Amino acid sequence: MIAHLKLNDRLSVLRAEDRFRNWRSLDDERLCVVCKRKFNGRQVEIRRLGNRKYELHCPTHGCKSVPHLWIYPATPLVVYVLELDWYRVAGQEHRTSGSKARAEDHSV
Repeated sequence: MIAHLKLNDRLSVLRAEDRFRNWRSLDDERLCVVCKRKFNGRQVEIRRLGNRKYELHCPTHGCKSVPHLWIYPATPLVVYVLELDWYRVAGQEHRTSGSKARAEDHSV
């Protein structure tokens, strides 16, 4: 069930449940590495599980990412990799490994 929380409670839940990054305010932004959406703490989907437990989810409809897949928007290397569509490239074979193997076969 989606939790409807007061703003102070929302910030407390973000701080408690996101063990990977710090939330100083609800205006802090994150970038989802799955859907590439930038969002702030007010937009994070918070689901109540029961026993005062919560889950955080990306606010993009259909995206199932959770905090370990969110980065600070200004993380330089990761932002560069995202721009290259890493998920598409990751499925392709590394080209230099094949070239190196062929070169070793032809050594004298």
